[in-house]
Amino acid sequence: MDHNFSRPANVGDAILVDEVGIETGLYGPYHLRTMYQPVYSSRPEGLVPSGVEGLVRPYLEGQPIAPAEFLNDVPVEDRLFIESMCRALHLRNHRNIGVEGLDLYFHYDPRFHLGPDWDLGRIESMVERLYEIELDPRLLICEISEDCDSGLLGEVAGEMHRHGMRIAMKDFGSGDANLARVEILQPEIVKLDGPWYRRICELETAARLLSALADALRRENRKLLISGIESIDQLRTALDTGADLLQGYLLGVPKLAGTYFEMDPILAETLTSPDENVVPLFSHRKSPS
Repeated sequence: MDHNFSRPANVGDAILVDEVGIETGLYGPYHLRTMYQPVYSSRPEGLVPSGVEGLVRPYLEGQPIAPAEFLNDVPVEDRLFIESMCRALHLRNHRNIGVEGLDLYFHYDPRFHLGPDWDLGRIESMVERLYEIELDPRLLICEISEDCDSGLLGEVAGEMHRHGMRIAMKDFGSGDANLARVEILQPEIVKLDGPWYRRICELETAARLLSALADALRRENRKLLISGIESIDQLRTALDTGADLLQGYLLGVPKLAGTYFEMDPILAETLTSPDENVVPLFSHRKSPS
């Protein structure tokens, strides 16, 4: 059941900065902290971290709780405030990763839109703040879901492109996220829905079907991101598919902003070997030369 917590009018006034520069959001009794999950590029030298996805971890009385549990306590009229604060935290904590040049995947939730003019103005305001925090817009990849008016999504995607940001169409394979939406959004990246991908992996023809999708996207200069990789078999299928980008708990779990970020490549050929022990994942990282 939601509550009516008092909060400031401006998101910036609800964010605290600690002594080492980590930024935390406050909402009623909750503390909201940024977590980053790595996204890997498939390259000849292995799976190389090339970006992170910004996620939020709510804390209540010092203990982490599930995001869904937190959102159940947020009234509808405050959802836009929370969505804006989470995005601000991810952007502002990016420098605390400690690695230059990593792409940042952030979410745009169309459920909170108030109309085209308002949405486009919100993007303009966000871009102004990027320069204040010295974050290059070209590092930003906006993940847009499909549950919204196509015309509005097209306008939002166009405005982000105008400012140098890239678009990832998330949840491909679920709902209305299909090739028709790709034409509307013109994304640089198409991200497969994790549960959908794991179901597809159960089919013997999974690699062949997904390879055809990857090839079709590549012909249009788009990349395929396979998320939700949780097992060796799912990783093997993703590699056989020729996916450009990979993400999942098998490769890297979300970690709090400020945590040491591992940049060594993962040697996929040893990780997927049937003779290898799956448990010590980081033993498969490439040793420094």
